Amino acid sequence: MEQASFLDSKVNFETVFRTLPELYLLISPDLHVWAATDSYLQAINTPEEAVVGKPFFEAFTDSGLPWNRASLEQVRNALQTALQQKEPVTLNPIRFDIAQGQEMYWQAVNTPVCDKEGEVAYILHEARNITEQVQAEREARVSLESLELMSLTANGTLWDYDLQQDTITWSKSYKQLFGYTGQEPAYSAASWMHHVHPQDAAQIRRTFFQLLKEQKSDFCVEYRFKRADGTYADVLSHGYVFYSASGQPLRLIGSAADISLQKSHQRQLADISERFQRIATATNDVIWDWNLTDDTIWWNEGYKTLLSFAEDEAGTTDSAFWTERIHPDDRARVKASIHKAINGGQLAWQEEYRFRCADGSYKLIQDRGSIIRDSNGKPTRMIGAMHDITEKRQVEQQLRESSARITQILEAQPLMAWTATPEGTIDYYSSRWYEYTGADPATQDDWANYLHPDDRQRAWERWLHSIATGEAFSDENRWKSGKDGTYRWFLGKALPIRDSEGSITMWVGSHTDIEEQKQALLTLQESNDRFRLLAESIPHIVWSSTPDGRVDYFNQQWYDYTRMTQEETLGFGWSLTLHPDDLAATTEDWLASMENGLPYERELRLRNVETQEYRWFLARGLPIRNAEGELFKWFGTATDIHDQKLLQEQLLESERSFRFLTESIPQMVWTATPDGTTDYFNSRWISYTGLSLEESQGPDAWLKAMHPDDHQKARERWLLSVQSGDYYEIEYRIRNGSKGTYRWFLGQGIPMRDASGAIVKWFGTCTDIEDHKKAEEELVEKNLELERINQDLDSFVYTASHDLKLPVINMAGVFEELIRDAQFKDPEAPQLIEMFNKSLRQLHNTIYDLSEVVRVQKSRDRELKDLSLQGTTDDVLTSLQDMLHESGTVVHTDFSEAPLVAFTRAGLKSILYNLISNAIKYRAQDRPPEIRLRSGIKGNYVEVSVADNGLGIDMTRHQGKLFQMFKRFHSHVKGSGLGLYIVNRLLSSHGGHINIESTLNEGTTFYLYFKMKKS
Repeated sequence: MEQASFLDSKVNFETVFRTLPELYLLISPDLHVWAATDSYLQAINTPEEAVVGKPFFEAFTDSGLPWNRASLEQVRNALQTALQQKEPVTLNPIRFDIAQGQEMYWQAVNTPVCDKEGEVAYILHEARNITEQVQAEREARVSLESLELMSLTANGTLWDYDLQQDTITWSKSYKQLFGYTGQEPAYSAASWMHHVHPQDAAQIRRTFFQLLKEQKSDFCVEYRFKRADGTYADVLSHGYVFYSASGQPLRLIGSAADISLQKSHQRQLADISERFQRIATATNDVIWDWNLTDDTIWWNEGYKTLLSFAEDEAGTTDSAFWTERIHPDDRARVKASIHKAINGGQLAWQEEYRFRCADGSYKLIQDRGSIIRDSNGKPTRMIGAMHDITEKRQVEQQLRESSARITQILEAQPLMAWTATPEGTIDYYSSRWYEYTGADPATQDDWANYLHPDDRQRAWERWLHSIATGEAFSDENRWKSGKDGTYRWFLGKALPIRDSEGSITMWVGSHTDIEEQKQALLTLQESNDRFRLLAESIPHIVWSSTPDGRVDYFNQQWYDYTRMTQEETLGFGWSLTLHPDDLAATTEDWLASMENGLPYERELRLRNVETQEYRWFLARGLPIRNAEGELFKWFGTATDIHDQKLLQEQLLESERSFRFLTESIPQMVWTATPDGTTDYFNSRWISYTGLSLEESQGPDAWLKAMHPDDHQKARERWLLSVQSGDYYEIEYRIRNGSKGTYRWFLGQGIPMRDASGAIVKWFGTCTDIEDHKKAEEELVEKNLELERINQDLDSFVYTASHDLKLPVINMAGVFEELIRDAQFKDPEAPQLIEMFNKSLRQLHNTIYDLSEVVRVQKSRDRELKDLSLQGTTDDVLTSLQDMLHESGTVVHTDFSEAPLVAFTRAGLKSILYNLISNAIKYRAQDRPPEIRLRSGIKGNYVEVSVADNGLGIDMTRHQGKLFQMFKRFHSHVKGSGLGLYIVNRLLSSHGGHINIESTLNEGTTFYLYFKMKKS
């Protein structure tokens, strides 16, 4: 089929087709290009005759465009598929950088058009520029990944809504946050709206409609969201909208925080805060959380990214999963070390070992962990981080090898060469130094001792300047010869050697004898030779040029990087390596420096002609003048600063992410310098206090919003943390700028430290706790009311026991006289008399026990004395000797750790009497009764334990009723049920308390806590 015949059959084909705004090609079934729109030719910057009428792949491979073989093969397969299947074929996105240095992505759609017979007449090839979409998706992924960990620690979740596909992607914390353990989350706008409370749905729709209509980017909205159990959670959602260049909304990214939990669960917040603080102190690679109770280990995303494990291999594992992947030669040592730390009462652990990755390779790991223990010192959890130091150790080995090579090179140089630490301490001199100065290598004399007295101060100041700034050192000075004591002129130079992060690792320097130059005896050629020798020995690109700017020399570093030849470079050929965006400005600055004779300096990008890769360099040039002041030479360097530039960009991106996060959480967020000067507040602070950012910045500026009564304590507590570096926490009142009222807030701050432990920044928040404070005040009022009720109850018990005692005694006397004088003929009379006597005795015992309760209450204010536990126990055992002998009870005591307690004598005897007598009464019949009493120190208390092997108590039934009046746990033994009540009241009235552990048919242990007297 001929191109002309097709064109003839279409009216005004060229006019209509070529003016289409989209990028189209018309391709014949034999894959020749029939026509192209003007917009397509303009996009690829290629004339029509180079494309139209030619085979498709020949036209594009000969055009000089940056195609790669894989991309061409993908296009070829798509065209063939469209021809065979006669259906449109859409290619996956292809990176195709038409503009040099500009990252661009394209998506092609091949649509076959068939004739009446159903055969393909031609293919309409459309190229769509999707660069903005790809970059937006990439930025969204980066944002989601960087905020994922923060969302977990902030009790929230992240979401990503693709408007084009109507799909919502949630972070992993979604199901945990809302309780959806086995159900699918809301994956579309409709399913999401189904979870929103019906009363909030209309407002949500209006908010998002207005947001997209006005093309706003940031948004914040509150609504109620249905949990898995059917209840609704109050949710605060922050987000950001991404638009295309044409203003079309592409996607929404945001966070959702359950703020109902923040209001109602302070204990959970404290636990989350503890985990965050411990994780924050660990390294930031593979974070792990080991539950020592059930032997499960949680891993963060680093377990997949750093160690290459798949999704189903990470998450939560047991300890065997970890130990099995430790190198066999390290496994026993590491296991012994970590269990020694856990079982030995330690709080921290650290080891280095080799760990097997998913691909079978090993990484060298530095592992640190923090051990969390309960109040009894029992280890419950470990939280830590695995840091990959494989590359670090390799770099250290390379540095040692490099240092050895540098030493060999320096020894081979005809110079007095030396090296120094980053701090400027000389740690090596070449043999030529000792040969010239006559210094003793064993003494390591101060180098200034060999300098001419007139040169010492200047040389020392320049050397300190270089150490402080990292700039190259250069100075001409005179050095004393050890052979004849004469001085000769030397040119001293030193350059810093930097690692990949730009940090100085060492200094390399040399001293070149320039005595002849100073005396004008050396020729210019000799000077050039020395320059070339020095230039080839330093790790920078070095160049020189004539006064008119023609470069006549580059050192080997230039050729190694650019891969250009000397013929291609010299003169002005070097400019071909410049980035197009830097060419005009670089040329302009260079011409200006040559014209006015001033030093030249500029940051620019240079290209490797083989890889087409650009790197940033700092180019410097200095004019050299003769004795008459005439410029006769330019000398310069180009230092690779590419890594520093990338680091600057990362820092800017990190700052943007931090700002977004601080504006997304419901707290006031602030930062401060190491000396405590506040330098940042988020918008919540500004909107609440009414203070501008400038008014809030400064050492004490934030105190303007504090309640006057809180000024001093807030300032003193903050200065204490700033001076000590301790965690900052305080409660204070902050004024609402618009209302003039005050609300309680919890202020918290934590320092960020550098590798050396020095504080570089303070980060903090202010959390509204007004409702919590009001609840505390209500609790105090309730406690006062309960205390008044207890006092009334005690008065009633005292009155009842006192008023009933005499009538009962009189009743007993009357009944005894009646029995003695009267005769009873009823055969059941003896039984009735015994029942009456029994009831009378029980009534008498109850009145006695109530009197004892009143006595306990009345004795709370008596002075406490140091009492011997052994002596008091012996007195009680003497009074119980008949019960002990009859029951065969054996009593063991050990009060060696705490022989004394501060208590009232009667109270202590009453406690021990009740517990020991109960242990005898409620003994098991199938084993000899045994009672053990021990004492020890627990914090601010003396702990006394009373343990028996008796019947025990059913704790599941009686846990909440242990200390109630008249409460009994066994009915086969007589008793009033007041014993434990009296014991508890005696202890609590003097600041102590009691705990009970019991198992049915095994025994009971009572833990008595007596408050220690203050020194």
